[in-house]
Order: sequence, then structure tokens, then C-alpha cells
Amino acid sequence: MIKFFRKIRHKLIDEGNLKRYLIYAIGEILLVMIGILFALQINNLNEDRIKQNLIKSQLLNLVASLKSDSTMWSRAIDVNEFRSSSFEYLLDWAGQSFDELSFLPKADSTFIWQGPYPDSLDGTFTRKSFSWFTRGFDNIIIDRTAMNEINNLGLYSEIKNDRLKEKIHDYYMFIDFHFSDRNIQKRSDRDEEFHDYLRDKFGVTARDIPNIADPIEFIKNDDGIIFRLKEVRNTANFHSLQAINARNMAHEIIEIIDKEGEQ
Repeated sequence: MIKFFRKIRHKLIDEGNLKRYLIYAIGEILLVMIGILFALQINNLNEDRIKQNLIKSQLLNLVASLKSDSTMWSRAIDVNEFRSSSFEYLLDWAGQSFDELSFLPKADSTFIWQGPYPDSLDGTFTRKSFSWFTRGFDNIIIDRTAMNEINNLGLYSEIKNDRLKEKIHDYYMFIDFHFSDRNIQKRSDRDEEFHDYLRDKFGVTARDIPNIADPIEFIKNDDGIIFRLKEVRNTANFHSLQAINARNMAHEIIEIIDKEGEQ
């Protein structure tokens, strides 16, 4: 092809036809430019395809991270629903009134308590209640591995599904607000303060109370215990509800990614 164009160029020069030569030269330049642009377009398409495949791979990793989060949220929901419900149970049997809280669905059965909660005074249930008094906010560990990788590779802005980007942004903003280390520590400190109160005033821990001859009588005769039971009940209820919201948000992101993978 190059040899062919060279012959045409030499022929036009030999003929001395400057106008035709200039037209030819411009045409040859245009052909070269078109070829370059075509090659760049193909290169850009290849780079975009590689980038989209990388995004797809990273979104699958994000699904794995969110499924890990979901398992963690489910445990947090079970633990704090049990804590909220069981402390309500203790307060009720101690003849105490308490505020209505945002509705929290009661678990049919969890790893803490198998089967429905008892209607009558149950020593085993009472012991379980106090054994989980200061154990509601541990193990809140968000799996950020995939999201960190997406950000480090600069891929978040390259995600073409705006709704997916919005849901990812909302999820991490939500958990950063409600489950930051500072917020978790504040809730844990509140629980630990109850532990210190029992130790300093009565020389016992929450786990010791069920072993007292009449634990219900013991707690209802101290305003400090009643106050703290109500505080922890409220906090556990709120924590569980926010964990439900976080889990629902994670499932929504997973569903969007799964649907994109089917297309």
C-alpha cells in the first residue's frame, strides 16, 4: 500500500501538477489521521473492556464482603434483640414500667435462646439475660477489603450504574455514622458502667445476680439497677434496628450486582 501511494506521489511530481499534488497530499494526510483515530478508538475500546471486566471482578469481591457483613449483622441483630427483649422481661417481672420503643421483631429462635421467650418466670432465661448484659457490641467488624480495593484502583467513579453507586455510598455512610468505633465504644462503655456499678455497690457482677436467692426482688429494690436496665434495653433496641437497616442495605447492593451479572 505504501509503495502504491509513493508511485502516485512521484507521478504527480513528475507531471508538475501542483494543484493535484496538494489535493493528493491532503488526502494522504487525512487517511493517516483517520487510521490513527481508528487505532486510538480500538485501543480505547480495549482499555474500556479491560476496565469493565476489572470492575465486574471487583464488584464480585464486594458481594463477598457484603455477605460477610450480612452474617455479622444477623448476629448483632439476634444478640441485641435478645438483650432488649430479655431486659424488658426482667423489668416487667420486677413490676417496672418502661417506654414503648420502635418495634423490633422478636426472633423465633436464636443461637442464644432456642424457641419462643418464656411467659412465666424462668431461671434459665433470667441467667441468660444477665450473661449477655455487656456483650452486645463486640465483633462489629465491617469487611472493607473489596471497597478499599475499588477506591485504590480508582474504579468507583467508573461504575456506570448510578443507582448502584448511590446504594454503595449510602451503605458505607450509614455504617460509618451508626457503627463507628466511637459510637460502638460509647455503647460498650455504658454497659461496662453497669458492671462497675454492681461491683462497687454490691460486690457482684451481672452474671452473679441469677445466683442470688431472689434476683427479681434484688433488681427491683435498687433504682440504679432499674435505671441501667432501661438504658441498656433502649440501646440494644436501637442497635438491633440499625443493624437490620444495614443488613437490608447490604442485601439491596448484592441484588443489584447479581442482576447486572445476569445481563
